[in-house]
Amino acid sequence: MWNDNESLEDLIDFTYLKTSINEIISQDDLLPTTIGVFGDWGSGKSSLIKMLESDHIKNKDELVVKFNGWLFEGYEDAKVALLETLIEEIIQARKWDEAAIKYISRLVKRVKWLKTITTVGKLGLGMYLNAQSGIPIEAFGISNKPFDIKDYLDEDTDEKQEIIDKGIKEFHKDFAKLIKETGLNRIIVIIDDLDRCTPATVIATLEAIKLFLFVDKTVFIIAADERLINYAVKSRFPNLPSSDYDVSQDYLEKLIQIPIRIPSLNSIEYETYINFLFLKKHLSKDNFDEIRSEIFLNSNDPYSSKLNFDNHNIFIKDPTEGLKEDLLLTTLLNPLLVQILRGNPRQCKRFLNMLIMRINMSKAKGIILKKVVMAKLMLLEYFKPESFNLLAKELNSNNDIIEILEDQKSEVPDNLNIFRTDEWTKHWLSVDPKLATEDLQDYFYFIRSKILEIKQNKRLSNEAKEILADMLDADLVSKAAIKRSKSLLEEDKMAILEDLFEKYLKEEVDKARSRLSVLISNYVEQNQNLVSEYYAFLENLPLKSVVSTMIPHIITVTKLEELKPTQKVILTKWANCDIKAISTAAKSKLSKL
Repeated sequence: MWNDNESLEDLIDFTYLKTSINEIISQDDLLPTTIGVFGDWGSGKSSLIKMLESDHIKNKDELVVKFNGWLFEGYEDAKVALLETLIEEIIQARKWDEAAIKYISRLVKRVKWLKTITTVGKLGLGMYLNAQSGIPIEAFGISNKPFDIKDYLDEDTDEKQEIIDKGIKEFHKDFAKLIKETGLNRIIVIIDDLDRCTPATVIATLEAIKLFLFVDKTVFIIAADERLINYAVKSRFPNLPSSDYDVSQDYLEKLIQIPIRIPSLNSIEYETYINFLFLKKHLSKDNFDEIRSEIFLNSNDPYSSKLNFDNHNIFIKDPTEGLKEDLLLTTLLNPLLVQILRGNPRQCKRFLNMLIMRINMSKAKGIILKKVVMAKLMLLEYFKPESFNLLAKELNSNNDIIEILEDQKSEVPDNLNIFRTDEWTKHWLSVDPKLATEDLQDYFYFIRSKILEIKQNKRLSNEAKEILADMLDADLVSKAAIKRSKSLLEEDKMAILEDLFEKYLKEEVDKARSRLSVLISNYVEQNQNLVSEYYAFLENLPLKSVVSTMIPHIITVTKLEELKPTQKVILTKWANCDIKAISTAAKSKLSKL
């Protein structure tokens, strides 16, 4: 299995991104600047940041400061926490002369004053909330510890008055003078995990950079999911009324001058990445590092896989059978994984970790399972969970069902027609290894979970999130959003459907269920590639969760003639149930088929 934390080991070939950022940092005429390192969750932002930090941290003329706003959230004001962290890092960096100490002392006092203002404000709010509700202020996350303003200000009255008069506006000037006095060539402030913070913390951190710290020789590198930063800024600066002018976009562009986006890995890059993960598992660290360096140095071609089963003998002497088996596994997995996981390295690592964990669990019970077979079943479990559940249920009563499905000439049970009509499942059935010759009982025993753990971290694209939100809004908005959904990527469409299924199953009020059932069927009607998963959902649905509004849509959701047998199977089951309203409506529709 593989560690899921950020790493200095470059398995993706981030050299071109790292070089671009370092060139920006090295140019005096571009400073001060704020660089946004943007990428989806799990795309490798933190690893890229760690590599950049490693490049600069040993340089005595540069000071690298790391700040994680998420760690301070709920305990400190974000502005104060960032300023305090920076000053503390400067103090600890080395011994300073008297001139530098003078400015450091002034900055410390200014931070303490700002902290006082924040503390007083929070305490006042806490007292008001306590008076209104009778709830202790600690319940609001506000400390009730008494404080003395003398703790924050020097007792020298004249100097104290000077701090009050100049206030936080002078911080900017003093900070600029400090950098000049210290002789530092660069101060590089790295801000990671900002996208985990609340919108208020995001805005406070960005404003602290601009108001207090944006001076010559400073570089701020912000690693975040751009969608969540945009969301935070929009919550603070919505569009002007009766206008399409995006105030938030202008605001963000002024705060982050140079955006650098980490692209999703394509199929070729994903194959290399997966094979590096397997290579790391089979080789010693020194041997792995040597081969990795050689592979990256020997190939700058972005259009061909750097490491695969066909070329591994060039780099690896006497590869073990286990390594060759894993490289062959990549050949099977890669085309489907890159589509399902959208080229995301962390999702890939989690999928493989789950695969290895299940194989190891089986070994602990003395059962040997094939990785390629387990991986193929897991792909269906991840991307088509309702179809997977339907197949698992069918296998309990018919051990030959996989053989029937894989034989394109044989007739399949009506309720499994979806495996023949859906392009994804047809492709899944066709790829090696074939499952008909395997005893799948043990595999399903060790899978057992309804949906892969990594699905919990599956994220919708920004556009898909907006469409889903609009779909759940008023009817007119919902209809427009459903039409817009046609332009989404297939994995986004499926993720939205899974989210709607989940909302339906959690809903207990029939009226709300009815509205959701209509929304789901309208969405599927607009996106015909989802029909098979929709029918699998209906087939798996407990009778007590069925609502009558579903029944007419079973027929109208698709015009595919080959799915009529599946429609009949579902309607027949419902027609024979003991819920009168469902039974009557289902019989009526069944008679018209």
